[in-house]
Amino acid sequence: MRNTIIDNLRGICMLGVIGIHIGSLALAPNNFTLYLFLEILSRYSVPSFFFISGYGLACTDKGLLSGSRLNYIDFMKKRLRGAGLPYLSWSLFYMLYFWLILPPGFVSWNPLHVAYVLFFGLGCYHLYFMVILLWFYASYPLWRRLLRIIIHQNIPFMLVLLFIFQLAFNWWTTHPGLNTAGWSVLAKNFFDYRLNYLPLHYLLIFISGGLAACYWEKFIALLRRYSAMVCVIFAASVAWDVQSCYEAVTVKGYTLIDLANTYHQLSPQGLCYTVGSLLFFCLALDWLERKAQSEGSLAKPFYKAISILSAYSMLIYFV
Repeated sequence: MRNTIIDNLRGICMLGVIGIHIGSLALAPNNFTLYLFLEILSRYSVPSFFFISGYGLACTDKGLLSGSRLNYIDFMKKRLRGAGLPYLSWSLFYMLYFWLILPPGFVSWNPLHVAYVLFFGLGCYHLYFMVILLWFYASYPLWRRLLRIIIHQNIPFMLVLLFIFQLAFNWWTTHPGLNTAGWSVLAKNFFDYRLNYLPLHYLLIFISGGLAACYWEKFIALLRRYSAMVCVIFAASVAWDVQSCYEAVTVKGYTLIDLANTYHQLSPQGLCYTVGSLLFFCLALDWLERKAQSEGSLAKPFYKAISILSAYSMLIYFV
C-alpha cells in the first residue's frame, strides 16, 4: 500500500529544488529576502529526497526486520533500471546539449572523459544527486545492517549519536583545511568532488527514512501528539538559519553567493533545518490529507496540486 504522505513529500521537495535552481535570479537585484527564500530556505529539498529513498528501500525490503539475506544482484539490477538508466541517459543528453551550444573543446567524447563526467555527476550541475543515490544503493547492505542495529538498540539514543556523527563528518568534509597542491590528478579529483559522490553526508536522513518506514504509524502518532513541539522545532531551525545569514551579510560582509556556499544543507544550520522541515512537512501533509477528505474543503485543490507535482517530480528534476 502506497504512503500518500511520502508520495506528496516529493512535491514539497520539488518546490525546494525549483527554488534552488532559480535562486540565482535573485542575485541581480541583490535582494536578500528573495535570495533567502529561494536559495537558502529551499535547501531542505535535496536531503529530504534521501529520506524518501530510505523510506522506499526499507518498505520494499521484506527481510529487513527478520535479518534474512538480501539478494544483492537482483536488488542492484532493479535499482540500475530505475535510477541508473535515467541518470545515464540524461547525463548523455546534457553532454550532447552543451556540445551543441558551447564552443569546441568544452565537451569531449573521449571515453575516459565521459567516464569521468558520469562518475562524478558532472553532466549538468543538478545530476550529482543521482550519483549519491546510486552509491546509497550500491552500499545498501551496510545501511541495512546499521538499521537493524539501531532497531535492536535504543532508537532515540542511536539517532542522537548519528546526529552528532553527521554534524562532525559534514563539518570536516566541508572545512578540511588540507593542501592538495602536491596530490595526483586522480586524488585531487576525488577530493574536489567529494560532495558529489559520498553518501555519508546524508546518512542520518537516509537512515531516518528507513526507520520511518519500519515504524510509520508510531512516527505519525508522535508527530500528531507533539505537533506544537514539531512547529517550534521547525520555527527555531528557520530562525537560526535566517539569523546566521543576516549576521553574515550585515556583520561579516558576505555576498549572497557566499551564503549559499556556507549555509547549505551540510552546514550545522542546514542539517537542523532539514530535520525540522521533514518533521513539519510530514505533519502538515498528514493534516492536509485529512482536511482534503472533508466535503467542500478548501484543502482539496492544494492537495491535488501537490499530488500532481509529486507525480511528475522525477521528470521535473531531470529537466
